[in-house]
Amino acid sequence: MTSIQSFPPITLRDRIASAHELIVGRRFDEAEALLDEVLQADPGHAEALNALGGVALARKDGARAGEILSAAATAFPDDAAIVNNLGLAHQMLGRLDEAIVCFERATALTPQADGPLHSLATARFMMNNLPGARMAAEQILARSPDAPEAVSLLGMVALAEGNKEQAELHLSRALALNPNDAAALRTLSICCYDRLRFDEALHLAERARLAAPLDMDIVEHLARCEAALGLYPQAEASCRKLLAFAPNHLGVRELLARVLVMTGRPDAGIAELTKLVKASPKSVEPLLGLAATLRFAGRLTQALPFVQHALKLDPDNASALDVRAELSLAIGRFLPRLESGGVQPEQVNVPPGMRAADFILFSRFLARLSEGGAPVRLGADERFWPLAAHLRVPIEIPPPDSEAPAVALPALMRRFDLDATTVAQSVPYLQPNPTLEQRWQQALSEYPRPWIGVVWENHASGLGMDQVRAAMPGRGTVISLMTGQARHDLAAWPEAIDAGRHMDGFDEMIGAIANLDAVIGPDVSALHLAGALGRPGFVVVSAGYPWYWAAQDGHSLWYPSIEVMPQEQPGQWSQVVADLHQRLSQRFADLRN
Repeated sequence: MTSIQSFPPITLRDRIASAHELIVGRRFDEAEALLDEVLQADPGHAEALNALGGVALARKDGARAGEILSAAATAFPDDAAIVNNLGLAHQMLGRLDEAIVCFERATALTPQADGPLHSLATARFMMNNLPGARMAAEQILARSPDAPEAVSLLGMVALAEGNKEQAELHLSRALALNPNDAAALRTLSICCYDRLRFDEALHLAERARLAAPLDMDIVEHLARCEAALGLYPQAEASCRKLLAFAPNHLGVRELLARVLVMTGRPDAGIAELTKLVKASPKSVEPLLGLAATLRFAGRLTQALPFVQHALKLDPDNASALDVRAELSLAIGRFLPRLESGGVQPEQVNVPPGMRAADFILFSRFLARLSEGGAPVRLGADERFWPLAAHLRVPIEIPPPDSEAPAVALPALMRRFDLDATTVAQSVPYLQPNPTLEQRWQQALSEYPRPWIGVVWENHASGLGMDQVRAAMPGRGTVISLMTGQARHDLAAWPEAIDAGRHMDGFDEMIGAIANLDAVIGPDVSALHLAGALGRPGFVVVSAGYPWYWAAQDGHSLWYPSIEVMPQEQPGQWSQVVADLHQRLSQRFADLRN
């Protein structure tokens, strides 16, 4: 007779180990059953209590987790694992201050452990304490250089700070260490999306969904990438799947509305947000979402009353105040000056991540700070220095560690009384380098006039090269100002002069634009440069155009030499391109003009 192998008795520790394996396999009911057996035998078993709280966390039941872990932490205040998990419960419930206290204690209890320190870094990031988050992540990497979660977190911090290049470096390294990190894949996709590299963004978003198919944030971002590439049926399907089980998700509902607007169904898109407003009449966020949708559809004046109503519900709501200001500017209303005590700032700082176009727009106000031609101290990343050198006001670059009282560059707009006349009088406020201006004049002189500078966009909803080409008047010389990879598009437009190959910075572009008879294109830096130089141009913008392209009698309020041509319907360029062709043909019919 074969003897049966003898097994040791099952211990409480065996039950807890099995419960952990079941939790990893998402077999939560079975894990709880085993843990209940342990706690019946030993009601104060710290590891079992912590594991039971872990089950609640895995179920996303923050309230239950908090209840279990609060009692456990009270009994075992020096158990780092329990204290850390209690912090996660607080974080899940939105109590970030309490979460950080728990993570700090867990870190102090186990200073060599990476887990609590990573939890602390994440909570600081969620609290927008970016320096604190970076410091904690760097502490982890100092002892564990290949910790992918810490590298990924540095990428998220860099992205939040507007340093997209640094963010990409960190996130790419994190994915080299852990290719299936869904959070890193999504964040790197956001980087690519923000830099208009939509094909890459979509590929990364699809990989993120494979890693975490039920993560709503990932699926929402995937839908945004699909919409950016003009894959509207796929984007609509992704949104509707999410809304089937999360019907009140504002971000997804607003994205669906934009897809409907872009596919010629603006009323249906607006109705999507109207549903949420009716369902939550006392909530500010749906009202702002509806206003944003109306604005996107080009119905700016209809959007403003909903923002005003939101401010009646919450007069100090920062988002509503910002939207009201932006809408007011977009319909041509100048904002009142904010009281600043009449004290001139010692220094003006350029916010991290500011676009070059925004720097060009706001730098007009620097001249107002120059008393008697005195230099203006400008704290800016070195990429802005070439642009600052072309301002008609002397600029002084302070040392990076300057602690002089400063104001952010965009805030200068609210320090002065503005109207259409005073704004127009500030232009031109950029000037070309005389040597480069003359060099470009000589280079272009061999070509027939008019000299028409062109730029375009390379994404599905933007003004593309084919549309710009169709708008040309059929005479003169087309001068492409496109730089980088976009220059390759010119293979399909051989008669255009590739001036962009000589432009390794803004110095050359400014010198070229100063000679042109017109600059044509969408809302990109070249149009801002033309406006700031006082050169003629036509900007073609979406129906929900940015506020700085508000117009009076067809001309930009902020750049009076630029004529503004908005779409009549989002996503439809044919009519505005035909109108631009007619305007250009009329403008240059008499070459003597």
